[in-house]
Amino acid sequence: MKSLADIKPLLDDLTNRAVERIRDYIVAQIKAIRSPSINAQVIQQQALIKYKELYAFLAKHQSELAQQIGQAYIYTMRWYYLNHFTRYRVALEKIKVHAMDKYDVLGEDPTARRAGSLLGQARNTPAAYDAFSLGRRRDALKSSSTNALTAYLAEEEKSAHYLETPFRSFNLALIDNACFEYTFISSFFAPSQNYHAISRTFSTIFEPTMAAGQALTKALVATTTDTLGILICVRLNQHFAFELQRRKVPTVENYINATNMLLWPRYQQVLDMHCTSLQKVTSALPGRPTTGAALLSSSSASLTSTAPTPLTQKFANLLQGILALSSEAGDDEPVSVSVGRLRSEYEAYLTKMSKGISDTRKKERFLCNNYSLVCTILADVEGRLGEEVRVHFEKMRDVYDK
Repeated sequence: MKSLADIKPLLDDLTNRAVERIRDYIVAQIKAIRSPSINAQVIQQQALIKYKELYAFLAKHQSELAQQIGQAYIYTMRWYYLNHFTRYRVALEKIKVHAMDKYDVLGEDPTARRAGSLLGQARNTPAAYDAFSLGRRRDALKSSSTNALTAYLAEEEKSAHYLETPFRSFNLALIDNACFEYTFISSFFAPSQNYHAISRTFSTIFEPTMAAGQALTKALVATTTDTLGILICVRLNQHFAFELQRRKVPTVENYINATNMLLWPRYQQVLDMHCTSLQKVTSALPGRPTTGAALLSSSSASLTSTAPTPLTQKFANLLQGILALSSEAGDDEPVSVSVGRLRSEYEAYLTKMSKGISDTRKKERFLCNNYSLVCTILADVEGRLGEEVRVHFEKMRDVYDK
């Protein structure tokens, strides 16, 4: 035992020297993260996580010093992510985004003078987009689709995009970085920090960056009437939630929920606008045979025509897009209720429209043709809700198909 007592001062001296060298090394790596154009993940992987036992040694022998270094790391990474994502957000905001407004709602006059087709730009020409058709926009939900736009490409991008493009790019980058950071701190700071402490560390680092993400989402959807774009963002957000579950990163759940709280209410508001606009169109119809009335303020489309109305085409395209994006929707979503209301308003419009045709056979042919067009456009929709809606319109078509 005497020999142990003799070497204890030597062991203490070696421990103190090791603590000093470990402190200097980790502090140098943390400082390096603040260097211009540095990739923090390179330092985390090559200079920190490979030597995580050093921090564990520090936490064991100098817990207060380890805590101070941990705080230095937290504040450095908090600054790092906020700085980079703020610059990235500024770059994404330079992308031209189709600005859909009250003129892009069902029942509005498509020839009305518009204030601007792109955010921040004036427009006097027809819109260069289709507000009611999903088309290839669904590709944004495919896992094999392109990665997030880089800041450089975003700044140099000349073509216009729909709102889901900047939303997807920012949040894809945020989720990837958040997953990496959570994995890093879970490994590097363990076992000196338990799960709750690691969660607090992560929140302290990422709270400002997530606030920037919330601000971007709010700016994108606050005034738009892009129904399909908002719903695509909802589905993207759900995909991000699944990815976080797969990677076992629970600390971003509040951000996902907060994003949903921005998207779903706006989706409901826009659907309400569609329904209200349809009500106005319906109430303006004469409801009795007349040859002077026109469809959607267009003198070229007489109420005596049995051809499908332009509004039917838009309605069916919009409905197809909503249903295609909701093939796996849960019962707790507001999509089913909003689709039901939209369908009812459209049918009320079509019924009153048909009252302007005096000939019974022409009236039935008019209704059959309109419902047939809806059925044709909805032919390939999948999912329980899509099938229910398609079957409903097939029955409506068959009633008048004589």
